[in-house]
Amino acid sequence: MNEIGRVEPGQAVRLLMQALGGRVSIPLSLIRSRLAKLSEKVALEIEAESPGLRVRGEAHALGAPIDFSARVDAEGVHVEGEQRTIRIRLSDVELSTTKDAPGPLADAIRNGMIDTGNPATLIGNMMTLPDMIVKAEGQDVVIDLMRVGAIERDETLRAAFAAATSYLCVTGIQIADDAIELRLGLLPGGPREAALSTARAALTPMVRFLWPEGRP
Repeated sequence: MNEIGRVEPGQAVRLLMQALGGRVSIPLSLIRSRLAKLSEKVALEIEAESPGLRVRGEAHALGAPIDFSARVDAEGVHVEGEQRTIRIRLSDVELSTTKDAPGPLADAIRNGMIDTGNPATLIGNMMTLPDMIVKAEGQDVVIDLMRVGAIERDETLRAAFAAATSYLCVTGIQIADDAIELRLGLLPGGPREAALSTARAALTPMVRFLWPEGRP
């Protein structure tokens, strides 16, 4: 796991230099190599389809081989209060299976009974979603970065992350030259939000000292 998540020093320096210029480009080749190591039960392919992505894959579900394809578009991070949300839109969803695939899911796909026009709603109805997904409706999945496990569990990290992203954050996401391009912007939530987030980050250590966990 550590090997998968490691960033080479050269990559880190390049990303830092790009960030200073107001944008960061993450090659799709890097994401493909990470997915190849992580995905054992699902075969995924990612292609640029500007300004978004086209994701294709094969998986087995309820005993049937399923081929799927979807277009994926994402907005920048929306900064408001203690939320840092990203809206991901799923569209042009296609599902297919073989003629002799067994099971109710395969039958539903062959008979056109699955509503691929509202994939987010379908996902929300079919499985239990992690806490960081605060909405799955229609074509949109909304993720709150503040509810990612590592951030949500650590009050100090949570306050620091909120403060940092209130000053500099990803304001746009698009695909260009076979890479994901993240556009960075200053004060995405405005000066007032930045001031409030800074105050919360400054006060968090004091609050934890005065009212430690487990103390009545």
